Amino acid sequence: MKLLFIVAPTVSGDVREALRTSIHESERACGAECEIVELTPDHSIPETVGTRIGGVNAVVAVGGDGTVSAVAHALADASVPLGIVAAGTGNLVARELGIPLDVRAAVALVAGAHALRPIDAMLINDRTYLLNAGVGINAAVIDRTSRLGKSLFGRTAYVGTAVWKVLQAKPQRLVIAIDGAPRTYDATDVLISNCGTLARVLHPNGPEIRADDGQVDVCIICMKVAIEYPWYYVLRSIFPRHVNRIIHELPAERSVSIHSETPMAVQADGDIIGATPVTITVRPKALSVIVPAPDR
Repeated sequence: MKLLFIVAPTVSGDVREALRTSIHESERACGAECEIVELTPDHSIPETVGTRIGGVNAVVAVGGDGTVSAVAHALADASVPLGIVAAGTGNLVARELGIPLDVRAAVALVAGAHALRPIDAMLINDRTYLLNAGVGINAAVIDRTSRLGKSLFGRTAYVGTAVWKVLQAKPQRLVIAIDGAPRTYDATDVLISNCGTLARVLHPNGPEIRADDGQVDVCIICMKVAIEYPWYYVLRSIFPRHVNRIIHELPAERSVSIHSETPMAVQADGDIIGATPVTITVRPKALSVIVPAPDR
């Protein structure tokens, strides 16, 4: 077995050392042939993968969710599966798919016994993304949370920014077309989810979201004042009709397009990727990911 490890420049020295040790252990135990490519900020991940993919049995993304989505873009519609060694802030793709967060366990999974799970993807501006995309509060939180804050405080770095952005939020007139059918909303947040890890935290009573169901799930929040957002968690069970005016949850099987009166930042998989207008295209079963084998 030949494995290609793509290591993001943001990965810490401790993780790099643990990675090398784990790879050496797997090479001895499983006979795997491993190549490690340590990227610099100037590297293009799709180009790097494209020049080295020949004869490889799997490409392993070592880094955060942005690195995972960049490697996934290089592998979309290819026969080579994606492995993940989670080394970022949220590590939401790994959490969604049940991939171990421990470096040693993740390397052992890729090199040893495992299963392959076909998952869907989203195509935005000719790039592949796996988790979610959005405008409004979620994009503003991504935009305003510093790399230093994430390094120091991990996922909790987003909390303070999120509270502040909710308090500042004002509805924006948006035209959102789901599978070609447009409708106008005065919304403060729009989140399009392919994986459900983040959506389950923000909207615990929402629909089940799976990475392999052939669709994305669109959540549109139309709150007029900030207090409506925390009250959502209470109101949903008591006054569902009121909540239905605040939260709209809709499936999309082909595409989602968002137009705004003024340009708004767009995030995908935790990175700001541009501004509205934006179109998200659903790509069912776009690639296969190495996951733990099911218990028998």
